[in-house]
Amino acid sequence: MKKILLSFIFFLFIFNPFFLERINFSLAQEIGEPKAAEEVKDLNYPIPYIPVLKDLNYKPERSALLKTENFLTGTLVFTGRYSGSSLVEFYRVQMRAQGWEEIGSFASKVIFLAFRRPEGYAFISISEGMILTEVRIVTILSGIK
Repeated sequence: MKKILLSFIFFLFIFNPFFLERINFSLAQEIGEPKAAEEVKDLNYPIPYIPVLKDLNYKPERSALLKTENFLTGTLVFTGRYSGSSLVEFYRVQMRAQGWEEIGSFASKVIFLAFRRPEGYAFISISEGMILTEVRIVTILSGIK
């Protein structure tokens, strides 16, 4: 009976939401932050002018693109082991370097960034999970060949 009681207390401690948040926070801190442009994949991957970190894993099963003669729109989904705040800083710096202007942002459980350039718009949402952080990039571009 004593072993069962101890196991139950241990189970409650491990799956306590506060404790899980602490694990998530400490993992994100250990993972590190993106450093420089040399860590960026080819900028045409697969949408022009959108930087993507090399360590982010592309999720084609959760992504979709529609390209016509002069129009490109879609959603790209990536996951990786980065903290949300470091990804926000990365996208603010790198998108500006690619000619994007930040037009808005907000944060709740998901961090949302909105950018504009003459060809169209890009919206980036960043949501931290227990171990991985998801980056979702939605674009609407015209005049793209």
